[in-house]
Amino acid sequence: MKTLTIITMFLAMLAKDPTPAIQQFVKTYFPETTILFTQRDEGEYEVRLSDGTEIEFTRKGEWKHIDCKHSNVYTSVPNALIPVEIANYVKASFPDEDIIKIDKDRRDWEIELSNRLEIKFDKKFRVLEFDD
Repeated sequence: MKTLTIITMFLAMLAKDPTPAIQQFVKTYFPETTILFTQRDEGEYEVRLSDGTEIEFTRKGEWKHIDCKHSNVYTSVPNALIPVEIANYVKASFPDEDIIKIDKDRRDWEIELSNRLEIKFDKKFRVLEFDD
């Protein structure tokens, strides 16, 4: 019985409502899913969608990490969320691959392709490194 209570409390903690901006983001870019759970940690949000997609948001509600690797609905990050420079580079250099994960921060961008190759770009979208 004690274990069930702990699990219930944990699930209640994870089910905290995300901000309206996060809810709208999911409705706009991942309309075929719902928010399965949200975890708030030091003002930032980690969101898991019903299809397995994971998204992290900053304190300001801006996305910083999108991972569609485990999605059973979306096989890639929605094109509208990928900077055109990165999309053009991938299309020209890896035409048969999709972007399945994308991260951004103040210094750089990092993507993972469907062939598991990771590519890091600077803020001007110049390739910095590859990692397979």
